[in-house]
Amino acid sequence: MIHESSYFPLQPEIQKTTNDYQEIKWLNNGYDRNIALFYQFETNRESVNLLSLIPDGCFDILVCCSSNYPYAILWTSPLHRRKQPNFRVNCTYFGVRFYPEQSLLRVSYPMKELLDQQVPLLDVLPMGQSFVEQIGMAKSFKDRIKFFLHYLDIIKENLNSEQKIVRYSVDKIYLSSGNLNIQELSRVIGYTPQYIRKKFEKYIGFSPKQFCRIVKFQNALDEITLINEKKMNLTEITTDNGFYDQSHFIREFKKLANLTPKQYIEYLID
Repeated sequence: MIHESSYFPLQPEIQKTTNDYQEIKWLNNGYDRNIALFYQFETNRESVNLLSLIPDGCFDILVCCSSNYPYAILWTSPLHRRKQPNFRVNCTYFGVRFYPEQSLLRVSYPMKELLDQQVPLLDVLPMGQSFVEQIGMAKSFKDRIKFFLHYLDIIKENLNSEQKIVRYSVDKIYLSSGNLNIQELSRVIGYTPQYIRKKFEKYIGFSPKQFCRIVKFQNALDEITLINEKKMNLTEITTDNGFYDQSHFIREFKKLANLTPKQYIEYLID
C-alpha cells in the first residue's frame, strides 16, 4: 500500500554505517498514514562513532534489544545533519519511524522541546517498561513488528481537531514538494500564520518554513540516492525540486547535510 503523499523520509547513513540492516515499508496494517518504516540494525565499534541523522521532520521509537538492559528512546529529527552519540556497541536496535503528521501517539511535551534529542521513551510516551522488555526479548525482526502493532492497537489515540489542521497543512506542503510559504498556506486553510506556526511547533516541532525546507531537502535526497539509476544530474534535481538555480540548491543542501550534494553522493558510495 503506497502512502498518500509523495514524501518518504530517508536516513541512508543508518544502513551505511551499521550491520545486518533490515527494513519494511508500506505495511498494509491501517497505520500507513502514520508509520513510514520499521527497521532494525546492529551496531559495531565503527558505527557508534559514525552514525549521523539528517533532517526528516519525523520521530522514531528506537529500542536497544539488550538481553541484560533493554531501553528505548524517542529519537527526534535535527535541523542539521549531526552525529548521534550514546549507542551501544554490538547491540541490536529496533526502530519505528513515524511520519511528522502522525496522530497515533500523544507525546507529553510539545515536539519543539524535543527536537534533536534522544529522550528516554518512558518520560514522554505511555509505553511502559514491559513494552520495552518484550520488544527486546522478541526473537526476530518480524516478531518485534507484530508485537509493536499489537501494543499500538491498545494505546493509540484518535485524531483531534488540531491534528486535523496540521495534517491538512502537511498534505498541502507535500503536494507542493515544499514550495509553499506560510502566507499561501494560511489562505488555503483559513487560519492565521501565527496559529499554523503554533500548531506545527506543538505537533511537529518545526515551523512551517523549516518543515518546507526539510521536505524539499528530502525530496532532493531521494533523487540523489538514485541519481545513477535514474540517469539524472544536479541540474534536473534542482529544477524538479523548485530551487532557484544549482547554486541555491547546493547551498540549501549543505546547510542541512553539512556536505554538498556531490560530497554526499561520494560519501554514500564510498
